[in-house]
Amino acid sequence: MPIRRAVMTAAAALALSTGALAPAIPASAETPAEVRATGSASIERSVLAPAAAEEHCALDIGVAASAEELGLEAPEPICFSSIEEVERYLERRSVAAADSRLAATASIAVGRIYKDADKGGSSLTFWGSSGCAGASFGFPSLSSSWSTSVSSLTGLSGCWATAYAATSYSGARVNCMPYCSSLGGLNDRVRSLVFRPTGSVG
Repeated sequence: MPIRRAVMTAAAALALSTGALAPAIPASAETPAEVRATGSASIERSVLAPAAAEEHCALDIGVAASAEELGLEAPEPICFSSIEEVERYLERRSVAAADSRLAATASIAVGRIYKDADKGGSSLTFWGSSGCAGASFGFPSLSSSWSTSVSSLTGLSGCWATAYAATSYSGARVNCMPYCSSLGGLNDRVRSLVFRPTGSVG
C-alpha cells in the first residue's frame, strides 16, 4: 500500500517557527534560599521563573499536503492549552461541516506525538478527513523541534504508528500498536513517522 506523503518536506509541516513547543528546561534542584546564599540574583531569577507552558496543537494533513504540492508555505498548526481543547476544536469542525451546504467532511485525528513519555508534555495531533482504513499517512522528515523531542506517541482512529530513527522511513524503528508510552532507543530521536492501518507494521 503506497504511503501518502501527507505533510512534509524537512521543514514544512511540523516546523513551528516560533519555537513554542521547545522542551521545557527543568528547574534547578536548588531552593531559592540556597540560591540566595550564592549571592547570584540572575541564578535566583532563573530558579523562580515559571516553567514553559505546554501547548497542544493540531495540524490538518490535507491542507499541508496541498500547500506542499503547490509550493506554498506550510500552514501553522492551531494550538491550544490542552488536548481536550484540541478534541473540541475537531468536533466543532465536524459539526460545522455537517451543518453546512457543502459536503460534510469529518475532522478525524489519525495520530498524536508527545514531548514526554506516557503521553506527557506538549503534543501535536495530525488530523484529516479520514482515518487509516485503506490509507497510510507518511511524514518522511520531522523538523528539528520534533525530531529531537518525541518521547511517546499513539495512533488514533484505526491507525497504528511506526517511528523511524532516520528520515525517509529508514533505520531502527518502533511499531506502536497503537500506543507507545516510551520509545526506548528512539527517545528524542524520531526522524520520520508513518500512521498506517491497524494490523500493519513497518
